[in-house]
Amino acid sequence: MFKKRLLSLVCIVSMAAAMTACGTSDSGNTATTAGQTAAVAAESTEKAETTEKAEAAEKTEAAGGYIPEGDFNIRVFAAAGGVADTITRITAQSLQEEYGATAIVNNLTGASGAVAAADLNAYEPSINEMAVVSMSLFTMAPLMNKDLNISIDDYEMVGSLIRDEFVLFVSKDSGIKSWEDLVEYGKNNQIIYASNTPGGNTHIVQTALFGEAGLDAQALTSDGSNKDILACMSGDAICGSATTTLAKPYVESGDIIPIGIFSKDVYTGYEGYEVPTMASLGYDITIPSYNFLITRAGVDKAEIDGFFQAVLACRETDKFKELAAASGYEPDNTDSDTLRTEIEFYANECKEIYDKYYK
Repeated sequence: MFKKRLLSLVCIVSMAAAMTACGTSDSGNTATTAGQTAAVAAESTEKAETTEKAEAAEKTEAAGGYIPEGDFNIRVFAAAGGVADTITRITAQSLQEEYGATAIVNNLTGASGAVAAADLNAYEPSINEMAVVSMSLFTMAPLMNKDLNISIDDYEMVGSLIRDEFVLFVSKDSGIKSWEDLVEYGKNNQIIYASNTPGGNTHIVQTALFGEAGLDAQALTSDGSNKDILACMSGDAICGSATTTLAKPYVESGDIIPIGIFSKDVYTGYEGYEVPTMASLGYDITIPSYNFLITRAGVDKAEIDGFFQAVLACRETDKFKELAAASGYEPDNTDSDTLRTEIEFYANECKEIYDKYYK
């Protein structure tokens, strides 16, 4: 009996010891797990901070050591929904997403950017104050309107947003298929060409073209190239000119036929067409369309270059490429110094045309 009780007591003690051992083991595992979780969390936080710093450093390097900060006030010479407005807003959105900088876009239309430039002049020189203008602001506009009092020396070029070439087109219903056909038509008819108002780019290139060709031509003017295309399609004009980008959907639909490009290179951007240069046809007229950012003279050149480098870095992001593709936007990467040289060159070209055909 005593042996049975002793055996029972030994069993109870053994079970208690085993349970105690189990409890100790579970507590140890819990403590170990908690410690491991904390270590993993700390490591993850450290990695995230390291990644964030690396991305920030990469962005800083991409922008040449400059990071866009604060609010940017960007005036646009064109109305909301136009090409210049759309590409500016894509750029503004990308700057905000990449750098956290707020870019406010204001549409101040008129005179190729003179209205936007006048508003810019009301502010002290700052990289945070800019305007998007057309090349015409510094080429034909000052010649056509002496009251503008615009000088390229009062501004710094920041960088280009878009460069495009002008295409000469006819309606599919005109019976004309080439420049040679248009010349034949012009031998017996006055050529009515659709263009923007005198001094505008499409007016300049066509005035020079028909003047050099010795053809009797008269402009049917409007305030937009889309209207010029419609005037041609309706038969009110026999031909017209617009940027390759604006003309593209009408070429693709078959409503208009491109017969020449005011460029140094043959244009192959329209499927099924190899558009000849006007130079190859005997008329060396190669004035392009530029929309670009300016700021006031006096802004630090390092900030100007840094800002444009930040814009270029944004253009490499998937989001920017997605937005650009959706709107048919092909950005131009011409920098500040090169852009100024280009504008000054084309200002001289326009002066020659003005002296010959507009005075």
